Amino acid sequence: MTSRIRHFLPEYRTGIAIDIIAIVANLFLFPLLLSRVGDLFDGSFADDRSSFITLGGLMVLILAGRLFGLYLKRFSLQQRLEQSEQTYFPVYFFLLNVGVFVLNSAFVVVFIGSLAAATGIVETTYSGQPKESFGLAIYGVISMLALMSGEIYLLWRLSKPLTEGEKQLRLEGNWKYGRIGETIADLGLFAYMMVWQVFYNDTAKLFMTPPNPTDDTGMLVGSTIFLFIVFLIFYVSPRTVFLIEDRKYPGTWLFIFCVFLSSILRYL
Repeated sequence: MTSRIRHFLPEYRTGIAIDIIAIVANLFLFPLLLSRVGDLFDGSFADDRSSFITLGGLMVLILAGRLFGLYLKRFSLQQRLEQSEQTYFPVYFFLLNVGVFVLNSAFVVVFIGSLAAATGIVETTYSGQPKESFGLAIYGVISMLALMSGEIYLLWRLSKPLTEGEKQLRLEGNWKYGRIGETIADLGLFAYMMVWQVFYNDTAKLFMTPPNPTDDTGMLVGSTIFLFIVFLIFYVSPRTVFLIEDRKYPGTWLFIFCVFLSSILRYL
């Protein structure tokens, strides 16, 4: 009787490749971007319309890429899972995504409201912001629920095996089942991950830079633990799409830990 040997790295390594890119970006790219990101956040929350429009527009783009990526990803994903005779997977670990897509949906809804105010569709305050009203509040709630429901559906849909009609399209060479379709899906998912990684690095800078340089190591340890929770939300959460295939391999978790370590290394 032979036992099945589990390899250190998964056969499908797109998630690992993204981890490597994130490590390099944490060490060399994101430190150069943090000041600009901080200014963008500060301006957005200080009612600077241009900063908020830039930030809101970015959130719309990455959410659109995320949703389209989730739609396309199922075709290639289920094709590989079918070959491994394991088309189903636990969807409970997608619960980690709740925090991120609530934030993303809120940004998008507020951004659309700001555009409506700028074009005169809704009444504005003296500062140019949309004037609070019952109708606007209802719009915000319904829009957020619609966006979140759409993402939840697409995440759940990832676990659905291909139908007979879809298998026929695959045999006919439909582009969604090939390299082109999966590359487009991965690019959308990758962009979503990297933008949240920039935001996470801005948070890391805030919590890992003590106001008093003489603070003891206890505060640093506490900040690191808290930051790890933030890392789970901002990085591991959007990466769960790739964890469907590589979560059972030890190399996956080593690379994910290295992503976290690279984000705090310059503060230790």
